[in-house]
Amino acid sequence: MKILDTGNLEARMAADASADAVVMSGLAPVSTIEKAIAEARKTGIYSVIDMLNVEDPVGLIASLKVRPDIVELHRAIDAEHTSHAWGNIGDIKKAAGGKLLVATAGGIRVPVVKEALKTGADILVVGRAITASKDVRHAAEEFLEELDKEEIDQFRIMTDF
Repeated sequence: MKILDTGNLEARMAADASADAVVMSGLAPVSTIEKAIAEARKTGIYSVIDMLNVEDPVGLIASLKVRPDIVELHRAIDAEHTSHAWGNIGDIKKAAGGKLLVATAGGIRVPVVKEALKTGADILVVGRAITASKDVRHAAEEFLEELDKEEIDQFRIMTDF
């Protein structure tokens, strides 16, 4: 899956560049977020709101006239010593009418996989725990083992609610 973090690009440009999703900051103005979601929907790609530094993700989702496909609860690299913000996953889904996936990112390690899933996370974004490993394959396999799934194909994102 290709995901393009657009910054100032529009969703159409992301789709034209063969991206499968467009990521927008939850700190952007609500009108900008709504336009990006609508454009992503028109082009057939996923819309993702990254909640890094957003103080009230539930309030933001509730305020939107159009909802994204995915909300990413993202913890900054310099805040990885703090607890994850998973306590409000249920509230975020409720604010969206239940039709949205929630991803967690920022310091996802093998010991927290089950906790993240238990709190309602649909997607775990894993970075350095795999990429900085001396044995990348083994690190990835450790995560897969924690997911208790028989095959990797079951991990594809399904947004056909």
